[in-house]
Amino acid sequence: MTDSNYFSKGVYSAMFEDLWEELRALELADHTIADIEESEVFKYSPFKGLNADQRVALDKIMAAVRNGIDKAEPIVVEGMPGTGKTVLAIYLLKMLRDDPRYKDMNIRIIEPVTSLRKTLQRSLANVSGFKKSDVIGPSDLVKPAMGFEPGKGKCFDIVLIDEAHKLKRRVALGPSIGNYDKVNEKLGLPGDATQMDWVINQAKLPIFFYDPLQSIGPSCVRGDAMRAALGRAAEHPIRLESQMRVKGGDAYLRYVRDILDGCCEGFQKFEGYAFELHEDFGDFLDCFERDYRDHNLSRIVAGYAWEWKTKPGRKLKEGEVPSEYDIEIDGVRLRWNCTNENWVGLGVEDPRVAREVGCIHSIQGYDLSYAYVIIGRDLLFNGEKGKPESNKEGYFDSNGKVKASKDELDRYIKNIYYVLLTRGILGTHVYVEDPTLRGYFAQYFQQSV
Repeated sequence: MTDSNYFSKGVYSAMFEDLWEELRALELADHTIADIEESEVFKYSPFKGLNADQRVALDKIMAAVRNGIDKAEPIVVEGMPGTGKTVLAIYLLKMLRDDPRYKDMNIRIIEPVTSLRKTLQRSLANVSGFKKSDVIGPSDLVKPAMGFEPGKGKCFDIVLIDEAHKLKRRVALGPSIGNYDKVNEKLGLPGDATQMDWVINQAKLPIFFYDPLQSIGPSCVRGDAMRAALGRAAEHPIRLESQMRVKGGDAYLRYVRDILDGCCEGFQKFEGYAFELHEDFGDFLDCFERDYRDHNLSRIVAGYAWEWKTKPGRKLKEGEVPSEYDIEIDGVRLRWNCTNENWVGLGVEDPRVAREVGCIHSIQGYDLSYAYVIIGRDLLFNGEKGKPESNKEGYFDSNGKVKASKDELDRYIKNIYYVLLTRGILGTHVYVEDPTLRGYFAQYFQQSV
């Protein structure tokens, strides 16, 4: 966390890998640099140098803080996957905590994704100056332990909202709708208020870290609602452009978006990045096994194109026998992720978990070494329009498709695959179940041999 640009800094940085290997030879360090860089502790560490985009964003945010949070307007930081939104939020919290001018402020990170929230809490537990309660969920805004008192007004000084595209509105919430209504009642807000409204109601300076292309269902707060509530901040966000996750860079992310939208102009290669389509599902799985041996943060993920029959607590239909698997392709049977909480991390220690198939709810916000993506029959190819489109009959997330129009479902499902196809740091491997859609994708992917 230093701005120093000391003499010959580039030379010393280039020596680091050799020096690290010497430390390992002397048994003063255990893990390789690659092992460390693929770990959760490294990813969510606040002790990192920021890139130019992040530094500009930090300076703009800190200017607003220094100018006085009581008169500051909300801030939106917008960036595609891998542009370092979460890293910037953690860095900012650490910097504010270490500055004596802000030591008495009530500052928190809101992480709407439950599994990612627990991962952040665990990863930051041993960082000086952090507590588990620094990372909270949206409903924690009304907990007395966080400083909330009915009628008191805004009890948080600064709130950093990671994955803000996952904030909810009162649509398709399932069993959690009762708790949602209780929070609205405690805040004195109307029944249709969103979680974004909760934050605005309770934070003097809310900072939203947001990607509109990662809104994956009808329960997510819409972009138009964000623009209406945040005004100029949403219309003119601080942008992060530099890709830090995917080795294919910004061009790869745009390429994936264009393929899904049916407007890709031609085949591209990405130097140093594996981007392969598998014709045979057995070959897809064999390739995964090879990568998992060397990179244990590799995972198989899929769109919600199969019913979750093994889900704990699922009610069985009359005469139905509990199932031992959820997905069957070419005679191979697989299970959905056994948990949404730290599923990626559990697979590092337990190969059985690593060989499950992760759904969007288990993977959003996480990095993978290699992403192995199964595209199911929730996405098909429309020959007349010449582009992929959603297939409601092949989509099994009941909350995801409730009250969604055809156009909305198209966008949600394409956004899901956009997220899945942009998780892999070193590469992305794809198997497409529908042969016609596979033929379409074959125009733009390197073929596995």
